[in-house]
Amino acid sequence: MTAEAVDTSLPPRPDAPILNAFISHIETVLAKLVKAVGDGSAKSITVEGLNGMGESQLKDGELVAKYQAKQSDDTKYKDDLNSLDGNIAQIAAKSADVSNTVTKEVKELVGEIKEIVAGVPNLTDVPLPRSIELQMAAIGKIDEKVENAATAVSDAYNALDDHAGKITDPESTDSGSAPNSIGSGNQFPAYTGGGGNSRNTSGPAGLGNRASAQPISGGKKATASEIYQYLLSKGFTPAQAAGILGNMQVESGFDTGAYNPGEGAIGLCQWEGGRRTNLEAFAASQGRSVTDWHTQVDFMIHELKGSESGAYSHLTSANSPGAAAAAFDQYYERSSGEARGQRVANANSIASSLAGVSV
Repeated sequence: MTAEAVDTSLPPRPDAPILNAFISHIETVLAKLVKAVGDGSAKSITVEGLNGMGESQLKDGELVAKYQAKQSDDTKYKDDLNSLDGNIAQIAAKSADVSNTVTKEVKELVGEIKEIVAGVPNLTDVPLPRSIELQMAAIGKIDEKVENAATAVSDAYNALDDHAGKITDPESTDSGSAPNSIGSGNQFPAYTGGGGNSRNTSGPAGLGNRASAQPISGGKKATASEIYQYLLSKGFTPAQAAGILGNMQVESGFDTGAYNPGEGAIGLCQWEGGRRTNLEAFAASQGRSVTDWHTQVDFMIHELKGSESGAYSHLTSANSPGAAAAAFDQYYERSSGEARGQRVANANSIASSLAGVSV
């Protein structure tokens, strides 16, 4: 029986152009995501289902007779085949779980987004400042729901990634490092963009690729020192400020006009998808240029104290530049993790060079 197709359609809001553009993009991305992972009816291959296949291959094949294998080699080969089948079955089972988890989360996410959109009043005659405020509030709520869904998918992926790592190193008794710790496996399969920025394209960092998004003009090259001082003035500790800067150096080289055509990502932190839309709306609501570095840093702080409060909690718990860089990468940038070591090294170097700088 064919599984019921996942309906990713979302209600349009022509009276709320900022919100409408945001949900329209989400609708497109979710539809592509569902098409990529299937309809949620992925079947797990069980260990029992493969049990004995290695043995039958030996019996039915000509391997033993042709090469006149010794009995000990025969037994070893048979055991290795059955072990391989069992391990592959476990990976396949977890892969099906990941696919079905994605579908389940998408279904729930669509329902939650519909509730949020329906909760926004008709904005046709609402004054512009209030209209923007209501739309941004709804977008923030949606972004939070997307992050929750992505976390659930990430947990499922990490379970698969961790298990695959144990099979690769069967002698290891260690349970593996924490997901996305320095040197560990990726939270999501990585997309390698331009400028050395290896990002997660299916997770919450931006709701997927925006290859059709346009670059922004008028970018400005900020200095680490001026951003550092600004962050200190906003209440960040020197370690936290250095950790953020270590990430920005990898993401954009402190260029507010940095653009990744593969993802449509822009700016100091390479915002993409829905978060890029939020950045542009944030700049417009304040009558400021999106390429102004103050605007981009203010937006980053706005996210940290709003939709990215989880990332803010992890960042403010960090007590060293390296820990802050790792936390900012994992929870705010949500990159593939491949360049985390470089982010940490950058943060340590910046902290050392700016140690004497104060507000």
